Amino acid sequence: MPTKKSLTKDDWLEAAMEMLRSQGIGGVRVLPLAKKLRVSRGSFYWHFEDLQDLKDSMLGWWDREMTESVIELANATRGSAEKRLIAAGKNILTAHRNRYELAIRSWAEDDKKAARVLRRVVRKRLDYITSLFADAGFSPAEARARGELVAVYLMSEEAILMDESLKGRLRLFRRQVRSLMS
Repeated sequence: MPTKKSLTKDDWLEAAMEMLRSQGIGGVRVLPLAKKLRVSRGSFYWHFEDLQDLKDSMLGWWDREMTESVIELANATRGSAEKRLIAAGKNILTAHRNRYELAIRSWAEDDKKAARVLRRVVRKRLDYITSLFADAGFSPAEARARGELVAVYLMSEEAILMDESLKGRLRLFRRQVRSLMS
């Protein structure tokens, strides 16, 4: 008989993030999560002290998985700033790393901690993308303006172009980057 795989903290966090996306932060509760994952509530308390610990961990996971991992991948890409930016955008679009943006923003409207994390993460994203335009030789003001355009686009792209194919969305993004880099 196959053994049942133990749930990791990331399993809980991914399920909680999906619950956040579909039901809002008010829908993120221990018992419904445990039922969704087909485990007892005791499994939850193995990984988290309480619901607030889960929520804090969700914010950290969102930053790490949806921002830090993208920056690391882009930095590992050899080549020009344009190639690094395209690598970052491709990673965001293909892995749907912008899928929690609306849910996080909604949560941040009523939660000061979530709002602080949101501001910090958005600033990190803007600074990183701006640095790529600066690396491409743009003045600080031009790099910031272009970086903000790309960052805002990437954070909202999935909600705006939801009916477009991934291939089409990637093609559009590459065209936008080439235009902004010239």
